Amino acid sequence: MVKRKDACEDEVAAEQTPAQALDRFAGDPDFMLSLARGLLVLRAFEREPVLSVSRAAALTGLPRAAARRCLYTLEQLGYIGGGDGEWRLRPMLLTLAQAYLTSTSFAEAAQPYLTRLRDTVGESCSIGVFDGDEVAYIARAETKRIISIALHVGSRVPAYCTSMGRVLLAQLDPAALDRYLAAAPFPARTPHTRVTAADLRAELATVAASGYALIDQEMEIGLRSIAVPIRDASGRVVAALNVGAAAAHLERDALVESVLPVLRDIAGELTELAVLAPGIVARDPAQRTR
Repeated sequence: MVKRKDACEDEVAAEQTPAQALDRFAGDPDFMLSLARGLLVLRAFEREPVLSVSRAAALTGLPRAAARRCLYTLEQLGYIGGGDGEWRLRPMLLTLAQAYLTSTSFAEAAQPYLTRLRDTVGESCSIGVFDGDEVAYIARAETKRIISIALHVGSRVPAYCTSMGRVLLAQLDPAALDRYLAAAPFPARTPHTRVTAADLRAELATVAASGYALIDQEMEIGLRSIAVPIRDASGRVVAALNVGAAAAHLERDALVESVLPVLRDIAGELTELAVLAPGIVARDPAQRTR
C-alpha cells in the first residue's frame, strides 16, 4: 500500500510503488507493460483530480518520460484532457464504467433491494466487492442526508477501516489474509482506526464469528456503518451489503438491534438473486498493485 507524502514531489511508497509492483510480471511474454503503465496513470486520477507529469510520475513510480507518454496517449484517445501541463479525466471514461455496470447483471438486479432497504431503515446503503486492497461500490441507494464523504457507484474505499471491507477480509483464507495484513500498519483515518495487523486480525475473527462488521468512526469522525456478507450458491462470500449513518443519528446499539436484522434479511434475498443473476467479479487483495 502506498503511503503518500503530499508535500514531496518525488513521492515513493513505503514498500513499493505501483510501477515496482509490475516487476512481478517480468518475463511474462503475454503481459503488455505499456498498457499496464497507462492504466497506472489513469488510476492515479483517483487520488488527485488534476495531474501534471511530475505528479503522475510521483504517484505511480514511473519515470517522468514514461508518465508523459502515458498522459499523451490517454489524451489522444480522449480519456483525459487539459492544458498548461495539467490533465483531467474526460467523460469518455464513463463508457468503460457503463460497460462494466451493464455487464454486471447482479448490480442492476440488486438495485430494487437496496432501495427497499434504504426506505425501511431510513439510511443510505451499498453493495461492494473487492477491488485489489480496496472495496469498490457496485450499487448504492442514498438518502438526502449530507455526509462529508461522497460515495457513489464506482467509489473505492479502504478495506481495513470500512464495514464492507472487514466483512470481505474476514472470509479470506489464512494465506491471503496474511498477505493483506503484511501491509500493516495502515494509515489512521481517525483516532479510532485500527491499523495494526494484530488488532485487525482480532477484529476480523470477531466479524467471522458474528457474521457482521460494525465500524464506529474509524473511517471518518461522525460516521458509523454496519455490513453483512452476500454469498453465492456455494456459500462463498462474493460481496458485502452495508448501511451507513451519521453517528449523531444512530447509536451502535441501534445499528445492531434495529438495522442488522433487516440487513440480514435483504442479504439473504440477494444471495438468492446472485444465483439467478450472476456477474460479480472481484479481484483478490493478494493481487493488489497499489
